[in-house]
Amino acid sequence: MKNVFKILCLIIGALFTSCDQNKANATLDYSTKSDSALYSYNLGWKQIMDEGYYSKAEKSYRRALEYDPNFLVGQSVLARLTRDLDERLALYENLEANKSNITGDERLILDVYLALTHFTNVREQNPDKAKKVIADVLQLAYDNFKIIVHKYPDQTYLKAEYIEILHSLYGPQASLDSLNALTSNQQKDNPFLLGYSATINAELENFDVALQQAEQLESLMKNQSVPKPSVVYADIYFRMDSLMLAKKHIDFAYALDSLNVDAGRLKVKIDQELADRGM
Repeated sequence: MKNVFKILCLIIGALFTSCDQNKANATLDYSTKSDSALYSYNLGWKQIMDEGYYSKAEKSYRRALEYDPNFLVGQSVLARLTRDLDERLALYENLEANKSNITGDERLILDVYLALTHFTNVREQNPDKAKKVIADVLQLAYDNFKIIVHKYPDQTYLKAEYIEILHSLYGPQASLDSLNALTSNQQKDNPFLLGYSATINAELENFDVALQQAEQLESLMKNQSVPKPSVVYADIYFRMDSLMLAKKHIDFAYALDSLNVDAGRLKVKIDQELADRGM
């Protein structure tokens, strides 16, 4: 009953927020003074979220730091992305030492990214503690991003991360309801949110809706050789138990970008299931 109450409050809050989206939106300002750093940072989000190109996004985040090495939020995103534990630990140490230089709403974001980086480090170094750490991280992310997405409704990628956090905390239906309530019509056509909605619908076994959304995403990304649509199709077909179709799509996505974390994890699941069935 307690969780049901939380979910109802969450959705009602989202509905009130969506009604305010016609008002003038506040602008989220980052501390970097370099337009080039900010451009590369935003490009990285588009590449990782909309296109599914983790490898290209990593290059963009590194380029952002070439323009402004002291752009701490940029450092924190690179720390989340890099697979090099030593680099991640060094970035985390530097961020912890300098985070007091960042204040206000930007600090809310930085604190979440720092916490996520810490979780990744713990998961690699001391996996037995990871479960406790991620519970605290998700709560922090929920508290901070709830403020951000309500104050800056035009921040699509931060809103997308918030929806992912809701999914982790409250499950697929609550996250789907909040996605529909929180996003504008234009944001619903954002490739990441459209694809995420498709995968949530597949998780809820709304397969017809999921496939329609996947087709819409594919059409939206037409003439672009990007991993995103194939990862979404693979996830849907895997949940439908159409393993050969799932494998076809995930192998294509993985060939485009082997650093795509979602593709990598899903490929392991699909290949293992096929092996278990002797297929």
